[in-house]
Amino acid sequence: MSGAKETPRQKMIGMMYLVYTALLAMNVSKDILGAFDTVNTGVQETNITLMQQISQKYASFEEQYGLDQEKVGPYWEQAQDLRDKTTEIINYVEAMKWDLVSKIEEKDYATAVEQGLLKSKDTIQYSGRLLYNINTSKIKSRDNYNKPTEYMMGNPEGTGRAFELNEKIKAYREEIVNIMGVEHIHELGLITDTQYSEGDATGSPIDYAPEASDALQKGWEYNNFHHTVLIADVTLLNKLISEIESAELNAVTHLAQSVHAEDFTFDEVGAKVFAESSYILSGQKYPAQAMVTAWQNTQTTARVRFDGGPEKEYASNSQGVIDLEYNVGVGTHRYTGVIPMLNPKTNEIEDYPFEGSFTVAPPAVSVAATKMNVVYAGIDNPIAIGGGVGGEISATATGATLTRTGNGTYNLRVNSGASEVVVHVNSQGSSMGSMKFRVKELPKPTAKIDNVGVDGKVTKGALLAANMVRAEMKDFDFEGVHYDVVGYTVKYKTKAGTVKEEKVTGSKFNETLKSVFNSANAGDFYMFTAIRVVGNDKKEKVLDSQIGVEIK
Repeated sequence: MSGAKETPRQKMIGMMYLVYTALLAMNVSKDILGAFDTVNTGVQETNITLMQQISQKYASFEEQYGLDQEKVGPYWEQAQDLRDKTTEIINYVEAMKWDLVSKIEEKDYATAVEQGLLKSKDTIQYSGRLLYNINTSKIKSRDNYNKPTEYMMGNPEGTGRAFELNEKIKAYREEIVNIMGVEHIHELGLITDTQYSEGDATGSPIDYAPEASDALQKGWEYNNFHHTVLIADVTLLNKLISEIESAELNAVTHLAQSVHAEDFTFDEVGAKVFAESSYILSGQKYPAQAMVTAWQNTQTTARVRFDGGPEKEYASNSQGVIDLEYNVGVGTHRYTGVIPMLNPKTNEIEDYPFEGSFTVAPPAVSVAATKMNVVYAGIDNPIAIGGGVGGEISATATGATLTRTGNGTYNLRVNSGASEVVVHVNSQGSSMGSMKFRVKELPKPTAKIDNVGVDGKVTKGALLAANMVRAEMKDFDFEGVHYDVVGYTVKYKTKAGTVKEEKVTGSKFNETLKSVFNSANAGDFYMFTAIRVVGNDKKEKVLDSQIGVEIK
């Protein structure tokens, strides 16, 4: 049965309904846009941090150059060229990012600053590098995808800015590969049209969409900028800048390390004092020399003679430090010894001699923190107290309790609410002095997911194998101090384009997360935020840092 013929008004109403339905289908939820705001803000903050790290790396490199221009010069010149090329491409991407936003928003620079679209009144600069700190929450057209697509892909497609950007990225990546060598190619990122194998600097084309007949739809440009909303383009360009900065940091670090590739390898540097004697009488001068020294944290041995006696062998600990301990009487004692090391130039073991002396005197009182010059609330702080008349001493503390653990050693635990602690020492009824310590809260740990690289990339299998978020204390000397992860939030985008978040209790991935990760694809991005930990002090803390994970 045929239907009745529609009037022009009915046709118009039907067409408007179809348009309305299409608009509803294309509408991007506020939650997704808000998630992009969060991710973009995090990426921009990461970029600023990377710029600071890179500036510090160049400054350290320049100090090396000032000390030995002949040796460091060739590498420093490469670093200068690297810095110029990186500045050029970063400024190009930053300018493109601002041009894209300003054109679609139809705002000039002054208006954008006045209305808060740009977070700072001036663009942030590091050594001539621009950083347009765009407040994406102020972008009115952030869910617009027609104009961004026309800008990046062109009209007709294939003539937009994304194609020029691709060529510049490929040229920059080639510069980095020339510096670091193809053996480091997988550390660099910035892959736009090729997939690289071990030792292959050329690569082969990536088939992004094997079923697509149009070659354009197989390209990096199409897969990143076709029908993507404005806020997503801004976030992606910021992420690209992050990859460029990471590649530069890797490259300049490689150049700095190449300077001393044939030198002895040392991984610790510190100031040391060398004195003829550690004990003098009143009125005498104290002759000593201070200098910066470097050493290896690897296990080795030393052959030592004490007071002219037989030679004895001492092994280093796991940090490469050789402890020379002598239990002797009052007086001056001397020792000599050698440490065998492999000469990297001759590839032969050579003996490096040393000697020293010390004086044993009657006891004198001293108080010192055995770990550092502060004490921490919520844990036992080791304290060493020695000396006194005849070696007999007693110690008390204000603002804390002292518990003896051995001959002259104590554990100090800070009282609740105390901001400072004073240790008082007495010997045979006489005060031998006191020392004041500042009280600090335990520092926050660093959150970590095993197997995730420094660039945040990890395979799906490796991520599932990690199975948890851990908290670890870096550069903190107290043994036994630890934190447990008690919860966190993971934000991610589903295949349907919806941004979700999963709140996890405890440290291990729950079943929902495992299912999400198990179905992840390359390029999927997950943000671990609001990471909560509890340490020895039983206080729950929220870490300032986040963990960004990208499936590779």
